[in-house]
Amino acid sequence: MSRRRLLATSAAVLSVLSGSLGTAAAHADTGTGTGTGTALYVDDNDAGCSDTGPGSQAVPFCQIQPAADAAAPGDTVYVARNTTRYAPVTIRSVGTVDEPVAFVTDDPGDNARATRAVVLSSTATPAMTFSGAQYVDLTGFSLSSTGGSALVVSRSQHIAFDMGAATTAQAAPSTAEAISVDGSSSGISLTRLHIAPESGGPAFASAAGAQDITLADDVTQLGGGISAAGTTGIHLAGDTIRSVCGNAVSLSDGSSGSVENTVVLPDSATCSAPGTPAEITVDASSAPQVTADYNAVNPLPTGTDYDWAGTAYATSQAFRTGTGQGTHDLDQTDVSLSTTSGEPSEPSPLIDSADADAPGELSTDLNGAQRVDDPLVTGTDIYDRGAVEFQDPLGLGITGRSSQAVYVGVPVTFSAAFVNPWSDPLDGYSYTFDFGDGTTATSTTGKATHTYTQPTTTTNIYATVTVYRPDGSTMGTEVSYSFSVKPVPPLTGNLTCATGPALPDTAVCHFDASGYSGYPITGDRISFGDGSAAVSVTGSKGYAQHTYAAAGTYTVTQQLTDSAGRTAADTTRTIVGPAYVAVSPKRILDTRNGTGAAERRVGPGGVVRLKVLGTGAVPASGVTAVTMNVTDADATASSYVTVYPDGTSRPTASNLDFTAGRTNPNLVTVRVGAGGYVDLYNAHGDVGLVADVQGYFTTKSITDNDQMGNFAAIPPARVLDTRYGTGSATGKVAAGSTTTVTLPKEGQTGDTIGAVLNLTVTGGTGSGVVTVYCGSRPSTSSLNYRAGQTVSNLVVTKVCGGGKIEIHNSGGHVNLIADLQGLYTDYNADGVNAPVGSPFVPAAPTRFLDTRNGTGAPARPLGAGSTLTVKVAGVGGVPVGATAVLVNLTGVGPTSGTHLTAYGAGSLPNVSNDNLSTGETRPVLAVIPVDADGDIHIHNANGSLNVVADLEGYLG
Repeated sequence: MSRRRLLATSAAVLSVLSGSLGTAAAHADTGTGTGTGTALYVDDNDAGCSDTGPGSQAVPFCQIQPAADAAAPGDTVYVARNTTRYAPVTIRSVGTVDEPVAFVTDDPGDNARATRAVVLSSTATPAMTFSGAQYVDLTGFSLSSTGGSALVVSRSQHIAFDMGAATTAQAAPSTAEAISVDGSSSGISLTRLHIAPESGGPAFASAAGAQDITLADDVTQLGGGISAAGTTGIHLAGDTIRSVCGNAVSLSDGSSGSVENTVVLPDSATCSAPGTPAEITVDASSAPQVTADYNAVNPLPTGTDYDWAGTAYATSQAFRTGTGQGTHDLDQTDVSLSTTSGEPSEPSPLIDSADADAPGELSTDLNGAQRVDDPLVTGTDIYDRGAVEFQDPLGLGITGRSSQAVYVGVPVTFSAAFVNPWSDPLDGYSYTFDFGDGTTATSTTGKATHTYTQPTTTTNIYATVTVYRPDGSTMGTEVSYSFSVKPVPPLTGNLTCATGPALPDTAVCHFDASGYSGYPITGDRISFGDGSAAVSVTGSKGYAQHTYAAAGTYTVTQQLTDSAGRTAADTTRTIVGPAYVAVSPKRILDTRNGTGAAERRVGPGGVVRLKVLGTGAVPASGVTAVTMNVTDADATASSYVTVYPDGTSRPTASNLDFTAGRTNPNLVTVRVGAGGYVDLYNAHGDVGLVADVQGYFTTKSITDNDQMGNFAAIPPARVLDTRYGTGSATGKVAAGSTTTVTLPKEGQTGDTIGAVLNLTVTGGTGSGVVTVYCGSRPSTSSLNYRAGQTVSNLVVTKVCGGGKIEIHNSGGHVNLIADLQGLYTDYNADGVNAPVGSPFVPAAPTRFLDTRNGTGAPARPLGAGSTLTVKVAGVGGVPVGATAVLVNLTGVGPTSGTHLTAYGAGSLPNVSNDNLSTGETRPVLAVIPVDADGDIHIHNANGSLNVVADLEGYLG
């Protein structure tokens, strides 16, 4: 072959372009989804994905199955590469010869495993099954099974799987095929695949009755090989089969077809026992209908290369003589088992010695590379045997001041670096560079520098280099490379700040500078928005850490300057606040017996000064707020209790409203005042007060960070309702019994330390108390109830392993309802499992809603089925973008039994916050998500009532 033809061919198929602008690899047509029908999308990483549709780019399916169920002829299903694993899928799609159904990954042209969408089965269920499917094309998927076959084709016709992988990885040796085709399937094409039966099972098997099957340019890893029983028209072309010991190819029971251009690589180290099976076996019933040629099999220490119609042949010559087959077969491959794909090396006999016309052979190899002629090998064709085509490394590199792009006004150095045993020595050669913008340059060094003056618009620049020999003759245009010329981008900053419970009062800010990197950053300063001095940081990328003196919302600013004198600024918001520490509930106040205060009732206008620091597992310092369950007992008059920091003015807000003779609890989160005290004020009559501490908020990291968490607001969800069997058996809970509740998956991770639930009891046959806990049951109560009463309370509880909590009932038979409002998680910046929590910022209690006097809403009762929309952004320091608010929500004097539901964005959830009987006034602490407009919504179910809401704090 002439040198000119060689170089022209190299220019056309160059796939090894080197240099800082990347590699221009030649890819075959992989059927990347050009259907005439609808485009459907699947992306399990998209936070807005939904398996109920519509499967658009904006709202993709989360899993492949609903997309497969929806696909019609001509449709293309685009499946995004995933960081998790897609669930097993059964494809029943039916396309047509003109309008097949296509399933493609977002970058199917790249056969690297990292770009594939991974479908994983951890059971005996295959990762993917074609069942009754017709005319379906699959491109770029990695199918993996740890319990059985990776791919099963059943009762299906005209199925094509290209540029992918099928892997089995059972813990013990297995007989399961990586790919299995049943006897009622036909027209199956399996091309350019990595097949890995890693547990010893076959790579591929087809059953009797299967027809028209092609395996071309596939590579199988160590394990079993390819077998077909009673299969009509099975064609193996250009496969590389890596067998453990024998049985690389087995055709039996009257199969027909061909085995050509196939390379068999047995692991000779394991083939030492006598009677090792032959690498290629075709039984007597199949031999008359099978053609074998252009194959290569490494000789074995024992056993045979071929078993044809019951006769063993140790060499290709013996096989040729005995059967007339294998005229061009080889007894050597020069391919090491250490190479994953079985790529030949120069000058392997596999190069340029294959049959280009072998049935099923492709014009491109395992990696999508075109066929090329090696001038150092005298062969009959340009096709190589096996799955990989040996490529010419001829290339043009482009280097310059940018590793990613070419910019207007910035010099770029082009380098023609030919390091290639296929080419002539380059002494005395010259190089002409065409820069693609109408200018050229000639060089004797193989390098030329050029500055572009205009950006590209709709078309790219094509730069080429032509090489001339010393005699002036040309070697032809060696290579061209396309790229865009861009305006120098502006300098921009990228600043993000995060907080975590491990350092509750500290923000860690990551900064980056983007723009043309040829202009180094000369100045980078970060100010943290709290009046502290700005910090100078080094370089264009890194992080800075800052500790704040007070909880709140701050604006962090990054100021950038580069060597070109350009400046940029970027800002971000960060919220710092104390982390929550869950403790086992402990009674720290009971005026009935003198716990925490004098043994006497609290009279009208009376104040109990309660020490909270250093009591009930609360540390003596570093605590900003405590969470307590406060209960009234034996009240002589209707009244209310206000809990507030000691040493501050009593706010116009209430935490606990009650009537004479009733016992009512309410959860309270209150800032700690002077000396570690909080105050409890009683308005009217005499009452006993009880307080059980549930946890505390701290700005100090503690030894066991697993106890510390930030709050993650999640959509309210009902996790227990014994009336209907939600979360437990149907029926009332008996006195003295304990119900175990399992939280949803968000609460089952090791990062979850606490849960916030709205607990409701209803229909009790007697009076009693309910206690929510994890571990040993404390001698405290979460909710008190009377016979027949429907009553609720917010509860914060520790969470045990696997997302378990316990609910104990001490009284009569009663129905229990629990609505999950949020989780406390110890998720930090490097966490991956639990929802991302936000710090809690306590606020001075502020009344922002009172329908009795028109505060925050019209001065009229809220009617049945009505919803109030109330603005909370801007109230009590709540910033725009806050995720949730902590509110003491009170229903006042309903005309009938009802319940209030407080929620954020979206439709009304099937949960409740405050349950009230006719005429009752009752508060409940509520964690309420905030919508994008800074609003919350409060819905009344029945009758009419007034609604009061007091802000206690917010979450970022």
